[in-house]
Amino acid sequence: MLLKGLSAGGKEFRCRDLDRKDKIRISQCMIVKNEESNIERALSWGKRIMWEQIVVDTGSTDRTVEIAAKMGAKVFRFSWIDDFAAAKNYAIEQAEGDWIALLDADEYMTEQDGEKLVTVLQEADQKGMDGLSMGWQQIDEEGRIFSSGTQVRVFRNHPDIRYRRRIHEQLESVSGRKLRLGDVVMELSVFHTGYQSKAMAERKASERNRHLILEELKDHPNDYEMLGYMGDEYYISGNMKEAERWYTSSIAQMPLQIEEYDQRSAVTLARALSIALDKEGALWEHGKSVYQRAVKALPKEADFDYIAAQFFAGQGQASQAVKHLELAFEKLNVYGCSNKALLLAAELAKAYDLMVRCCYESGETNKCVTYGVNYLRFHKYGMAVLSRLLRVLDAEKESNRYAVIEFLLKIYDRKDIKDRLFIIKTAEKSGCREFAGFAAEQLFTPDERKQLGILQ
Repeated sequence: MLLKGLSAGGKEFRCRDLDRKDKIRISQCMIVKNEESNIERALSWGKRIMWEQIVVDTGSTDRTVEIAAKMGAKVFRFSWIDDFAAAKNYAIEQAEGDWIALLDADEYMTEQDGEKLVTVLQEADQKGMDGLSMGWQQIDEEGRIFSSGTQVRVFRNHPDIRYRRRIHEQLESVSGRKLRLGDVVMELSVFHTGYQSKAMAERKASERNRHLILEELKDHPNDYEMLGYMGDEYYISGNMKEAERWYTSSIAQMPLQIEEYDQRSAVTLARALSIALDKEGALWEHGKSVYQRAVKALPKEADFDYIAAQFFAGQGQASQAVKHLELAFEKLNVYGCSNKALLLAAELAKAYDLMVRCCYESGETNKCVTYGVNYLRFHKYGMAVLSRLLRVLDAEKESNRYAVIEFLLKIYDRKDIKDRLFIIKTAEKSGCREFAGFAAEQLFTPDERKQLGILQ
């Protein structure tokens, strides 16, 4: 496993320190089609550290090739044959560097991570690694990370290392050995913006994806990963009946022993569980077998318990929801979210909000306060959470009011007028009007109350 904070002689390497004949040579490769809006950024982030940049065009009709050539990339043409692996392998075969960095045109690394990459690859080279398992962050249209995972985007340039499968292609050893991958998830990340596409482009891509998946399944009908990917196509389009059919087929073909970081199987099991429990009139018995199969196969995966908690909360079984949420949070805290807990990590604030509500409804007041504080420290303007805390703390009780104010000022800033107004507004909306008046007197001067019209 690669180490964090790589250094030599106490000095951290930068690219400018590597002006030696034996420095790592990286070939950046990508396959493209009509990527004129992305190609400049795709070639810019690592231009200073790359030995060469190779662009394989599969039939662009826009300015992609022109821009790539102007930026100094070596441009090759590949006739599209409905096979992503074949196109990527062709790109690899044009490379002359020691290592391949194969990112899509809508993926990039930060310049800082690009500089670190050279140093990381030096250590990987010395350790005989075949590739790097890196963070993979998916960015939405507002520029926010909505999902995280890991991907191997940088690997050794060796004829034994190639891609397989027409779609959802994976890197493998041609000779069948297990690739040695260095874990640099905490050091390096690839950012993916491809999910910012419009609905029409998404529908077109879905049609292509289904065609290629079916072609793969003709050759490998029991490939549980491909069956799961087909389930995704229908799940994303909203056809839950078809999605469930494909996920069920995938689960039937899954091996009993699943590797801990098998994100593909985790998604299949999680979505199958969601479908089973989201049906009208669903009972726990409808999803219980999928849940049991899931937690047995991937006991460190938090999403299964998060999905179960949402079901029980919707059924009014708050205590059961709390039980499953605690299991989910525990797994997330202990095992992290690298290729795990994709749903829970993306909805963490929502999950804590749900926990506070369920603790409140089940009468578990101590837990309600603990989780409420944890939530408000990161999302202090969560009105529903603060409202429940005020009721749990019995803010309306005269003897408690000073203690409640002192408690709130550990979360909110007395100097921030927005924080003070939020406390007053939330107290009023939660029915704690006497506390709202008391808090106004404690947090605002008479002139401020008059000027702002607080509780006049």
